[in-house]
Amino acid sequence: MFFQIFAYLTEAVIVYMYIRHIYEPKKNKLISFITILVSYLMLFFIYRFIINIEFVNTIIITLTNIVIIYFCFKSSFKSSIFHGIILCILQIISEFLTAYITSLIYNIPVQNSIDNHFEIGVVLSRILYFLFSNFLSKISVKETNVKTWGKWFALSLLPLSSIFVIIVMKIITDSIALKSYQNILIIISISFLLVINIIIYFVYEQAEKNNQKLLELELTNQKNDIDMQYLNLIEKKNETMNVMAHDYKNHMIAISSMSNQAEIKNYIDNMLGEITKYNQIGKTKNKFLDIILSKYMDICNSKGIEFETHILNDNLNFINDFDLSTLFNNILDNAVEAASKSTVKFINLEIVNSLTFHHKITVINSSDIEPTGKNGDLITTKKNKSIHGFGTKSIRKTIKKYHGEMEWEYDKGLKQFKLVILFPENKIE
Repeated sequence: MFFQIFAYLTEAVIVYMYIRHIYEPKKNKLISFITILVSYLMLFFIYRFIINIEFVNTIIITLTNIVIIYFCFKSSFKSSIFHGIILCILQIISEFLTAYITSLIYNIPVQNSIDNHFEIGVVLSRILYFLFSNFLSKISVKETNVKTWGKWFALSLLPLSSIFVIIVMKIITDSIALKSYQNILIIISISFLLVINIIIYFVYEQAEKNNQKLLELELTNQKNDIDMQYLNLIEKKNETMNVMAHDYKNHMIAISSMSNQAEIKNYIDNMLGEITKYNQIGKTKNKFLDIILSKYMDICNSKGIEFETHILNDNLNFINDFDLSTLFNNILDNAVEAASKSTVKFINLEIVNSLTFHHKITVINSSDIEPTGKNGDLITTKKNKSIHGFGTKSIRKTIKKYHGEMEWEYDKGLKQFKLVILFPENKIE
């Protein structure tokens, strides 16, 4: 009995290792691990004292795996079904391969090999189970609880069919002393089913990866479309404001020239300074860049963020409007997000054509919270990482298109985030 409990506990550990590699736990790792251990101990007592029928046992353990994945980890229901069935087929293949191999070695019926060499069977089957599940987990992608995961769960019909075939095969051959060649044929057949299921797993993973990339692209395009519509509205507003500012400026100059009172002249001169400053919004000679900067000047004003721009001898006119929108909307969105939560709120943007023949973009913004990164990429701090986090990917994609490079650093003392982007000359696709 002790060894049977040991068998179920080791199985629980293998299941936890597989699931943990694919999903994040909903609460914490310890609670998830304990839940799996308790669940498998309950399975042991069910099989030992209540019911022990091959097909029923398989259904119970499959349902247990699905419930564990769905309720303890951040998974969609369809994805839970697929991986719950995969765990079951791996367990069955591991146990039955071991049973038929020991039956071949000792030249006894399969059931006798299970009963008489239980300890050996447990050790070998758990080793195989660990190797198979570990291999599959290595080629899998980290999943989330987004509903789009598991879209291809219908592929689990083949693992289900494999489970049925293997169990039927065992029931038929349970009490029969198979000849060596028959044992070998069954072992080859089960191994073939294993290979087929690994291929199905690989197809599932690739389909899910492509599906997530498509979702990411759709979300990015939706954001860019919204940005483009907003920028078009700002363009119309800017045209109107520039005309009004120009007209008011001329009126003020005329009034100032007619007045001899110093106080009135000073007042009008101050108004002219404000009008001139307003009229200077977006004078980079890149119309679309002007519109983007105008947008973020409005946003920063509304959030109490000081926004300074220094556009020196470079307006990035080699970047098309769509890519320019993607690049600066994402960069400045991140800067505004960080600066708005800071004690000192500021953003400095500088665009220059450096002496080393590079187009250089530098963004420095206040940030009381140190950003987190992985492999040089910034990681979103927003709660729903499955929906957010595409911004830095879009930035890198745009930079790569124009053969550029990006570096960032954080100064803990000054609580400042600095982003530098370099684009080489004459290497634009």
